Amino acid sequence: MKTKDAIKISFLLSLPILFFVFHHYFIHSASLSPTGITNNENTLYLSYAHQYLDNKENFVTYSNPFDGNPNSPSIYFQPVNLLFAFLVKLGIDPGLYFTLFGILMAFACIYTGVKLLHHLLPKTKNINLIALLFTWGGGITAITGLLVSFLFASYSTPQWTDGIYIADPANGWWGLNWGRSLFLPLEAYYHFLFLISILFILKEKWVATLCTSLFLSISHPFTGIELLVILNGWLFIEKLIFRNRKIPFWFWIGIFIITLFHIWYYLIYLNKFPEHKLLFSQYTLEWTYSLFIAIPAYCIVAFFAIANLKLNNSIAKAFDSSHQRLFFGWAVIAFLLSKHEWFIKPMQPIHFTRGYIWAGLFLFSLPSILYYINYFQKQKSLKWVFYISIFIFLSDNLFWTSNLLRGKNDVEWEGHITKETKQVLRFLSKTSTPNDLIIGNANLVNYLANVYSKANSWVSHPFNTPEIEKRNAEMGQYFQTGVKPKEWQNRHLLLLLNKKDSLKILPSLETQKKFENSTYVIFTP
Repeated sequence: MKTKDAIKISFLLSLPILFFVFHHYFIHSASLSPTGITNNENTLYLSYAHQYLDNKENFVTYSNPFDGNPNSPSIYFQPVNLLFAFLVKLGIDPGLYFTLFGILMAFACIYTGVKLLHHLLPKTKNINLIALLFTWGGGITAITGLLVSFLFASYSTPQWTDGIYIADPANGWWGLNWGRSLFLPLEAYYHFLFLISILFILKEKWVATLCTSLFLSISHPFTGIELLVILNGWLFIEKLIFRNRKIPFWFWIGIFIITLFHIWYYLIYLNKFPEHKLLFSQYTLEWTYSLFIAIPAYCIVAFFAIANLKLNNSIAKAFDSSHQRLFFGWAVIAFLLSKHEWFIKPMQPIHFTRGYIWAGLFLFSLPSILYYINYFQKQKSLKWVFYISIFIFLSDNLFWTSNLLRGKNDVEWEGHITKETKQVLRFLSKTSTPNDLIIGNANLVNYLANVYSKANSWVSHPFNTPEIEKRNAEMGQYFQTGVKPKEWQNRHLLLLLNKKDSLKILPSLETQKKFENSTYVIFTP
């Protein structure tokens, strides 16, 4: 496939992402303004980037912006945040650069997938169809959810189309198929690094694989360890069982060293700091999914994986190539990681889904998928069966994307804010310092303040704010008694109140007004 053709098909496959971005910026209530934050978790990463602007002494690592303490240890590092910090320094709107980054990474990931498929199937005429299925294929979670909502009254939804979410965790945002996570800019970036590492392996570019594996390791703890465990498992089989001499032994040593570094940094080094240890304890969450979700999510690619064994007439023949063993091991290890609560204390197991299980099974199943495509295309009388099959394969993302783009947003959240919220964020951006501590009941502004200002919020992100319940209790006590917690000593307090949400506080705390509009008011007690 020529580069020009690969770019063309990658652009066409990127259209759902472009439609999603267009919808975010232009299809919303006239009373709201788009921020470019297309998912509330995106705020996390924009907040991390802003830390570099607030920290004048360290230009490599950053601290937890949700700690509420400007002196929180600067111990975290993600390469992409350096790029984001540079773009903020240039004065580019955070949501805009993040959106453009997401589009670029989604395209890069799709393009890499097209090149990988062409590498595996260089003479295939149906490469564009297979690229479509790989990028936007899925399972039958949407169809299953709709059937359940129709058949069981207890599962009925206000809008019948919302039934598609019943068998798809977090309204589909966990991304059980490969393409779904491309709607999230950082996930598209991680997927690109993961996939290009696999492509480098297939092309036997060992040094390049080590570089991208290390880059992914320092970019994300979950995806990084997922790739490293998959590669270590595959290399163990290749070197010790199949005696694969094409793979240099030093490559395995390099992957193993990166794995040790990954474990040391995320589990040992960071936990030396009490501030991170508190967060680490909060990360131990049993976010998982049941097999009743896994079956509709993976049944189609699992069917083709089994068919692949049948077509080869023997298990040994189905695994006679190194890349087939890699793809199958990839799927199995990713699945076990996503269900690691079976073996150890859970650390958000569902983080290991993100389409990685699905993609491994799909790539392993390519021979049988190609066989069935060729078979049905030759049977003209069965073309309708072929078209229905393609529709079912794509149905998860067809229904999900259609529902995502249906109607216009008329509710305020991190992605669409009112002019009043915009005003208070602009005020904080112009006047705040790192010593300012925001307290109060304006939860949305408390979260977004980390993106647009130098101020710190005492309570912000529900999982990245240390001891959030204790902090909420301390705030409540302060509002009633005026007694400051010891952590607030020597801090300049900004009492930020949402006037639409009544909150009883001591009148003496409301004497010095610094800002007010129809929704918000800021006092300095």
